[in-house]
Amino acid sequence: MKMKHSKYRNTGILFELLTRQLTSDTIAGDQSKALTILKKYFNSKTELLKEYKIYHTLATKKLIKESSATILIDTLVKAYNNLNKSRLRREKYNLIKELKDTYNVNNFFKSKINNYKIMASIFNILENKEATPTSIVNSKITLLENIVSGKKSKVQKDPIVESLSKSDKNTRLLTYKVILEKFNDKYSGLADNQKTLLKEYVNCVSNSPAFKTYINEEIKGIKKQITLYSKKVKDEVITIKLNETKDLIKPLCKKSNVHDDNVINLLNYYELVNELKTIHG
Repeated sequence: MKMKHSKYRNTGILFELLTRQLTSDTIAGDQSKALTILKKYFNSKTELLKEYKIYHTLATKKLIKESSATILIDTLVKAYNNLNKSRLRREKYNLIKELKDTYNVNNFFKSKINNYKIMASIFNILENKEATPTSIVNSKITLLENIVSGKKSKVQKDPIVESLSKSDKNTRLLTYKVILEKFNDKYSGLADNQKTLLKEYVNCVSNSPAFKTYINEEIKGIKKQITLYSKKVKDEVITIKLNETKDLIKPLCKKSNVHDDNVINLLNYYELVNELKTIHG
């Protein structure tokens, strides 16, 4: 039987969609109603914030042992049961009503949620009154697998990079020159730290230890800067998102190679830090 799930009532998804809307409005230079809604319903005095923190922990926490993951789930379910349910229902009702009054809800809720299955499983365990024992067990298995998952998919080597790395020195130098010229034309609007990263990436055809060291040093610096700005920001919602971002940034381990995703992620982290510098100095 397919698990019944409501995006409208899922606090984790509501928070995620609101922060996305806030980001979209900020980039567009618009006054964001999402920020007002977030401050109103997700502040230190609301049950919704407490519930969101339970969702967030269950969705993002990583542990090695399955026994530890089981304890984590059981503990957070108990924490949820201790929330003031009448107050929580009232806050959520008012939040959803305000969303319907503010946005076209069909458009607002149609965004794809990357971890939808995880969020739905959390909802099923915590809130779904119609959940069957079988669906609850399946949801717990989904969460356990997510919490203790540590396997990384193998990334195929780029055949062009493979071929270039085997070319003679003069061919490689000429190729680098052409690439850098095109790079300078195409990415002239990037910040200096982003340009430096991409130039390092272009110059590093093979997956050298030096480039991996460079990436890890930059990651370390980014985490320090985000930590610094998270203490300066007075808005609790933004502070939560900054701390979430900081926790997601991990250095590359000894056995890992640098992949395109690592570079793209670092570019995005630079963008965030550059934006924080502009706003907070």
